[in-house]
Amino acid sequence: MSKESPEQAQPKPFDLLASLAAFAQREEIALNDPTLIDRFMTDARPRLETALSDATLIHGSRTERLFEATVLTLGRYRMLKTEDIGRVHSPAKARAPDFRVVLDDAEQWLVEVKNVRSSKPFKQCSTMSAAYLRSLQTYADMVCAPLKLAIFWSLWNIWTIVSPERFRRPDGGLRVTMQDAVMANEFGRLGEVIIMTRPPLRLVLDADRKMPRKLSPEGMAEFMIDAARMYSGDTELTDPRDRRLAQILFLFGDWTVADPIARMDGGEIGGVEFVAQPEEPSDQGFDGIGWASRIFSRYYAAQTVDGDQVIQLHGEAVPEWFAPLGNWDFKNSRLPLWLGHVEPNGERSKAEPDPD
Repeated sequence: MSKESPEQAQPKPFDLLASLAAFAQREEIALNDPTLIDRFMTDARPRLETALSDATLIHGSRTERLFEATVLTLGRYRMLKTEDIGRVHSPAKARAPDFRVVLDDAEQWLVEVKNVRSSKPFKQCSTMSAAYLRSLQTYADMVCAPLKLAIFWSLWNIWTIVSPERFRRPDGGLRVTMQDAVMANEFGRLGEVIIMTRPPLRLVLDADRKMPRKLSPEGMAEFMIDAARMYSGDTELTDPRDRRLAQILFLFGDWTVADPIARMDGGEIGGVEFVAQPEEPSDQGFDGIGWASRIFSRYYAAQTVDGDQVIQLHGEAVPEWFAPLGNWDFKNSRLPLWLGHVEPNGERSKAEPDPD
């Protein structure tokens, strides 16, 4: 078996070299100057410290990476690339949006990502100045691709993609509320779906009978786990695809997971059971457990956020999560499933000025 050479295993640091070269040009230092690297690091340190203390920058950068990972996870695209890398030369003032997406039908979108977190959760609103929006639109017009805004309403873990022309203010800027963005949401073109199933979902952890298993004086179950079983209602899910999706929905869906219930085996612990169900079940026989993007956003947060602190910008995409939904066996699956497709309404929203 051949081994990778060090050059193959380690990508060449093009971005780092470009930053070093820009610094060298600005400071008029030759690239072969032996002091260049030390001077570059001395210059970079306070800049990095400032960047790491800039909460707006950190949360915005994480949201861009979250959007990228969400599109990869939903899986309905031909190509996704970062658009705002490199210099843009144009007679007109233009700003490259964050991403270019090629959809399944070959239509291309330019997508600018925004993170919204308001102290008033029921008055979530995203705004953009006329100059900023004009610079994005100029770039989009030059490359003949429609501009879209991907807005992450972080208090709710909700993604929406909207066309900015629906929300332009009279002064040329933009104002969109979360409610209106949800109504105009075009994320369904990239695979967004509302997932529904029949409650409850149950996770049962069986105790290893070969190991000690008891209740502590404080009432805590002490045992080693031998097996984990997933149930939809009273039906055990044995098919790997059913079980995998049920675990995802259980862990990261919208339903509330109650406190564990001890399962006794004589006088010893047989295991524990966790039950997830909607806070207010409907009378339809099934309930929504979450938008696919919202479910993934919770998973991404578990990788990148600790409390209110961002600890990583990059998390892992999981394209295998929702790929099975494209050819789900609705008739024979033991996990009852309904999918709601996300489509924008056809009404143009009224553009309103910002409130004082």
